[in-house]
Amino acid sequence: MTLTPWRPLCVLGIAACAAPKLSTKTSTPRVVTITATDYAFGAPDTIPAGLTTFRLLNPGREPHQAVIAGAPDKTFPEIERALVAAEPSMLDWLTFPVGAGAVGSGDSSIVTAEMPPGNYLVLCYIPSPDGKPHVMKGMYRRLVVVSAAPAAVGADEPKADVTVTLSDYAFALSAPLSAGTHTIRVENSGSQLHELTIERLEPGKTLADWQQWVADSMRGTPPTEPAGGVTGPTKGKVAWLTITLQPGNYLLNCYVPDVKDGMPHFMHGMVQEITVN
Repeated sequence: MTLTPWRPLCVLGIAACAAPKLSTKTSTPRVVTITATDYAFGAPDTIPAGLTTFRLLNPGREPHQAVIAGAPDKTFPEIERALVAAEPSMLDWLTFPVGAGAVGSGDSSIVTAEMPPGNYLVLCYIPSPDGKPHVMKGMYRRLVVVSAAPAAVGADEPKADVTVTLSDYAFALSAPLSAGTHTIRVENSGSQLHELTIERLEPGKTLADWQQWVADSMRGTPPTEPAGGVTGPTKGKVAWLTITLQPGNYLLNCYVPDVKDGMPHFMHGMVQEITVN
């Protein structure tokens, strides 16, 4: 937590002055940069708890994401057994405060959320052209979130111009998304984990083309390109996504596996085509 600088003010000629009050209010969340290469993350080992903005930078050749998941009272071996897999185990004790959605080479993604203390992993589940998820190529990293000073006052929440509510299994937008930069408040009102993945459709392509690509086992060139998004937050929680959208057609998507049948949520209908003007 960045503290507001202070200086004690003493009246000239008085030997002692009252104890100064330390201001711990910050106007903006702290920023943590995560760099994703093929196939590793560069990031701090430890950060303080509180409202945090994660800035994902992708200088790699392939698309990458930065899923952040863990628990306040579990060891790293326990967390790794659940999450370091092609198909992660969606255990009840896991929490997903926030994660930066997939972006392509040279792009970036910015997400903000409250980070509680605990042990976490930063992971990428995006598959390579050979079909192997990046996490299975060693693309995960440990992150410890430590308790902040008890007297610390949290940063102001980002000001959002659009709210997207995630439910079982749909997206609800408070207003249409237009071209330009937005800060989107993402609320998870569902009974389980969800995500907001934003993918731009290639010119002339539609949701039907994407569905056919999925039916073909996602072989060949996808009809979309990743534009960013938020992995999470955990049910009942809130996160913010800052994103710049170009005019075009997009998909809102959720790839999270269902806790009941293991099928990705888009198989339950949680995928939506929108037009950005």
